[in-house]
Amino acid sequence: MDQPAADAGKNWLPDFAFTIADTRAAPPGPGFTMSRDDARSMLNLAKQAREQFNEMRQIANSLTRLAPPADEFASNSYNSNLVGDGQSTGAFGAGLANVERMHRYADELVRKLEKALGITESSDEAAAKDVKTAGTRPEGLAG
Repeated sequence: MDQPAADAGKNWLPDFAFTIADTRAAPPGPGFTMSRDDARSMLNLAKQAREQFNEMRQIANSLTRLAPPADEFASNSYNSNLVGDGQSTGAFGAGLANVERMHRYADELVRKLEKALGITESSDEAAAKDVKTAGTRPEGLAG
């Protein structure tokens, strides 16, 4: 039986903040306060979890495409319970949805920790690209 989560479709950590501080005092309101080292450690663990969920997502997705071993009633019925029949997602479809949800949670956790740490990888990558190409442009970065 499928039962949607009470907060399905909402952000996992909507108003939740991470504060990076060297002091032990916690700020008022919801959230976590941690040292920079603890935050980096937590970020590494969250990135590992996100990668594992991504690998699980690929495997779970391939399970949703299984075909019955024979074209007969018992095999077709069992296979439709596993992969769905167009009206229901089946057990593997429900598993895939759960793994995708866990991946989104881990991804959001990574983004919030990176924001708290002041890490913006896309900006860093763009800056590195600009620096590499600046030497090849006669006008430089400023134009």
